[in-house]
Amino acid sequence: MHRLELEEVEGIKEFIDMLNYASSNGSVVVVEGKRDALALKSLGFYGKVVILNNHKRGLTNLVEYIYHVREAILLLDMDSKGRYLTQRLVSMVTDRRRINLFYRKRLAEITKGRIRSMEELLMYKEYINNILQYHSMNIS
Repeated sequence: MHRLELEEVEGIKEFIDMLNYASSNGSVVVVEGKRDALALKSLGFYGKVVILNNHKRGLTNLVEYIYHVREAILLLDMDSKGRYLTQRLVSMVTDRRRINLFYRKRLAEITKGRIRSMEELLMYKEYINNILQYHSMNIS
């Protein structure tokens, strides 16, 4: 694992905080698999995560579900399959305001494209926990 810059780790922490804020306002995060969801949760995300692979009929069920939520934040992997699924979902949802791709782009900016799957976010866990510990020690 490469040494992470403080700016990048703080960017990931801010990213999780932004996701939590969006979630507290009715947004759900869509990921491909269970490990992707676990990675987000391990970094402090406490909102609703929908796992694409858990939908029995896949994309069709997910599209139906999206119409029942305020907004779906797509955080599918950044490999060819993830890009295909993202494009497919966007094309299937007629009300495009319900799909949010901002966070996907933001994550690519923060990590300079190094993160290809959401489960890779686990590498930031120890660093984020250290930052949180440091800040709590300085507050007391």
